[in-house]
Amino acid sequence: MESPLPGGRYVRYACSVLADCRFGTLPADPFVLASRAGIMLLPLSQVDQYPLWVPYDIADSLRMTSAVTLSYPTFCIVFRDNEADTDRLRFALFHEMGHIFMNHYRDFPESMGAARVSDPALEAEADAFALNLMAPVPIVDIIRYNRPRQARASLFGFSRSAWMRRLDTMDRDRAFVDEEMANLIIYLFRDFLLGRRCRDCGKTFLDEAQTDTCPFCGAPSPDWTL
Repeated sequence: MESPLPGGRYVRYACSVLADCRFGTLPADPFVLASRAGIMLLPLSQVDQYPLWVPYDIADSLRMTSAVTLSYPTFCIVFRDNEADTDRLRFALFHEMGHIFMNHYRDFPESMGAARVSDPALEAEADAFALNLMAPVPIVDIIRYNRPRQARASLFGFSRSAWMRRLDTMDRDRAFVDEEMANLIIYLFRDFLLGRRCRDCGKTFLDEAQTDTCPFCGAPSPDWTL
């Protein structure tokens, strides 16, 4: 795998986006993020309605991927709305948003755009951004430690191959997560992580005191709602 640009800035950007867009549940929804960030997601089936974008060979650009970013006349991510693999589409959309959030189009214009030859380092950085936004290191660590059977690809909205990449890059990315960043991310996911479902009465609740008992019927050891 190509190494992303040095410095681990993709971890900081992913954390900032999570905080700014108030993301705190899994799996992360790219359509919610785009709406909150003001990024247009346009289904390929609707592209004919936008003649200014016809000069881009969008169909050709999408031949090997599920989404592509257009920067003119405005930033827009065109995606295959007939993509059957929703996990593949999810990752592709977050990858494209990574290019936008990390200012690749501003800082590396010679390497960006539908008609240009892509830079492997920038593509790797966008991949790393997507991995860290969809599966932040502190959240993966908490779930893997407390609920190892639930720490799997489907919980995070990954394909199996993307989940394997996330696990392979955990040690690398953990080095860029300081205590302040970890606390911020954990706070964002607080309600998600504290959600419990009683196995006896079936009610759901937030175990804020972490008593590990149901406040409705008193049954011990409720399940996580993950």
